[in-house]
Amino acid sequence: MHRTPLGKFREKLLHRPTDASPGAEQKGEPISFGMEGPLVLRFVEEGLDPADEARLAEEVAKTLPLRWSLPTRALERLDLLSERLGGERELLEWLDGHTGLPRLTARLLVLADSLDRYTDNPDVVTAVRDFRLAHGLPDELRGVLPPATNAETLTDISSRLERQLFDHDAEEARSLGLATSRWLRDAVSAADSPSPGLAETGEVMARLHEDIAEASL
Repeated sequence: MHRTPLGKFREKLLHRPTDASPGAEQKGEPISFGMEGPLVLRFVEEGLDPADEARLAEEVAKTLPLRWSLPTRALERLDLLSERLGGERELLEWLDGHTGLPRLTARLLVLADSLDRYTDNPDVVTAVRDFRLAHGLPDELRGVLPPATNAETLTDISSRLERQLFDHDAEEARSLGLATSRWLRDAVSAADSPSPGLAETGEVMARLHEDIAEASL
């Protein structure tokens, strides 16, 4: 993964936000997680052979999108793994080092975090609104976004990405991630009043688009 998008990742992956939506547990959905305790402990204490480490990475990739609904024990395992690797950013770097679902999950979570961050940037929101008025939505985003474009638009996409990963619909999440990163890149590039901040946003989205395109299942 390119350093720029991940370098801006906020260390909040395993910390529930105060406005987090109700988790699956509260909605009556079954909760399952495949992170084996002994496998995590062996990785933390002595390391794993490549095959077992790849299996652990696959389990973490399936578990991480469920984090707001996980039982305490599963969260403790994720925290333990994160601490062993050096932090949440390092956890995503580790996932990114394993092909398939782990790499794709890491890159989509970085995109989701970027969208949450940019929703607080009025220049980005204005650029997205103006671009949508001028060009409409790409086919992939029609039916995804409500008619109005506002400060919640990017957060809505972020939530949908995480929900698709939550539902183990990685291919749909990948398609949405590609469409979103391309759309946002083009929107900020077409802004009437370009700024260094918008240029940086465009660069980050362009790199994330490349990263997600390269991450195949």
